[in-house]
Amino acid sequence: MLRNSLLLFICLISLSCSTFRKEDRETALLHLGSGTALLSDGNFPQALSELMTAEILDPENPTIQNNLGLTYFFRERTDLAETHVRKALKLNPNYTDARNNLSRILIERGKYNEAILEARAAINDLTYTNPEKPLINLGVAQFKLAQFEISKKTFQKAIEIQRDNCLAQSYYGRSLFELRDFRRAAEALDRAVGFCQRSQFDEPHYYSALSYFELGLNEKAEARFEELLKLYPQGKYVDKTKTMLDTIKR
Repeated sequence: MLRNSLLLFICLISLSCSTFRKEDRETALLHLGSGTALLSDGNFPQALSELMTAEILDPENPTIQNNLGLTYFFRERTDLAETHVRKALKLNPNYTDARNNLSRILIERGKYNEAILEARAAINDLTYTNPEKPLINLGVAQFKLAQFEISKKTFQKAIEIQRDNCLAQSYYGRSLFELRDFRRAAEALDRAVGFCQRSQFDEPHYYSALSYFELGLNEKAEARFEELLKLYPQGKYVDKTKTMLDTIKR
């Protein structure tokens, strides 16, 4: 009887633990959903709080780890971002979205060759529904390594998939600019200007103007620089733009 009672007690404890784990996982999913929605809305502090709670409840959920990594990335803690996204991939090596995110994080951390490997692995997943994303990451890593001829071709492939992609168009134009093909650079960057205005990305404005300046088309360059100041008065290219305008007007 003592042995049977002990077995019954162990079974009850085991069942209780299993029930608690199931409840924890279900609660974790609620926090994951809330955190992901907050992340999409750009509310990073609150998103982080929700996702940290989700991780406590279910630390082995790869989606929670991936989204935590993304949130840390947007909070400019790329060290923690890399840690969590790597954990997501350890939990699920076939998690291509996490692999693509790792590639982007590695670019931000200056680990360009490793970023290329991860981007290529993501590209090789023919079931991935956003193939332009790893192509863009691959192109950016190649661009950072000054492989401009190669990056140009990579961005062309991304544009073939998603023509209105701001980053693909912008970096394609910048690759042409670095190759000193200023006429084609100006054309590509002018396209990027339209696609990037929604996301308030001012870089194609600046390099479009520089392309016109290099072509000796100072009136077009001046107009584009003036437009940048009007649209992006707090942008990162404001000081450089003012310097260029002074140069043109002398």
